[in-house]
Amino acid sequence: MTTRRQYLVNSFAEDGYEGNPAAVCIVDKWPSEAQMQKIALENNLSETAFCLCLSNDSVEPQFHIRWFTPGCEVDLCGHATLATAYILFKHFFNDARVLHFRSRSGDLHVRKTDDFVILMDFPSYSLEEVTDEAELKEVAEALGETGEKIEALFKGIDYVAVLKNAEDVIEFKPDFGKIAALRGVYNLLITAKGGKYDFASRCFFPKEAIDEDPVTGSAHCTLGPLWAERLGKEELTAYQASARGGILHLVVGKDRVTVGGRAVEVYL
Repeated sequence: MTTRRQYLVNSFAEDGYEGNPAAVCIVDKWPSEAQMQKIALENNLSETAFCLCLSNDSVEPQFHIRWFTPGCEVDLCGHATLATAYILFKHFFNDARVLHFRSRSGDLHVRKTDDFVILMDFPSYSLEEVTDEAELKEVAEALGETGEKIEALFKGIDYVAVLKNAEDVIEFKPDFGKIAALRGVYNLLITAKGGKYDFASRCFFPKEAIDEDPVTGSAHCTLGPLWAERLGKEELTAYQASARGGILHLVVGKDRVTVGGRAVEVYL
C-alpha cells in the first residue's frame, strides 16, 4: 500500500466548510508517541488519526488506528475514524466494502454504502443519573444561566446535561474555564430533544485541549443510547449545534451504536 503522509478531511459534512476537520496520517510504521503528539499539536485540530495497515486484503483490509488531540491520546474518536475510512476507501481500497480497525476501544468495523455514507460500528456507553446535590450544583454553576434549564444530569465518560429544549443548547454561551474546572476527568455534553432532528447536542472537552468539538462521533455512543431510551426508538438523526454543525445518523443496538455520516476531503 503506497502511503502519503497526511490528508485533511471534514467529517459529518457535505462540503468543505462544515462538519469536523480531522488530519489523517497513513503510516508504514508507528512514529514514536512523542512524535505523534507533536504532529497532533502542530495540526491544532481536535483530532489527528494515525493508521497502520495490518492486512491489505482488497475486500476486507485490517488496520490499527490511534487518535491524538493536541493534548493527549484518546480511547475513541468518531469523526477521525470516519475521516480515515473515507481516505482508505477513496484512495487505497476502492473495491472494499468493510474496513476493520484495531484500537484502544476494541475492534471497530466500518462499512460504506453505495452512495458513500460511512457507517461505523462503535461500543455503546452507559450513563447513571446524578442525584448528589453538590454535584448537580457544580455542573449547574458551570453552565451559568443555562444551569437553571437542566432537566436531568447524567454521567458516564463525561457529564451529560439534558436541557429543556434545543434552543437552550444552540444559544448556550460556554465559560470554558468553569467547564474545565469540573470535578475529576469529566468533560461536558449538553443535549435536548430536537425539532427537525431527534435531538441536538454540543460537546465541550477543555480538559483535552478542545474547548468545543464541532461534531463528535464518539459522544453519540453515549447520547444515542440516552435518546433511544427517552424517545423509544432505535434509529435516530442527531444534529451537533456547533458553529460548523454536523448531522449524524444513528442506529442503537443492545451494546453497540452505528454512527453514520458523510465526509469531504479538503485540498489546500
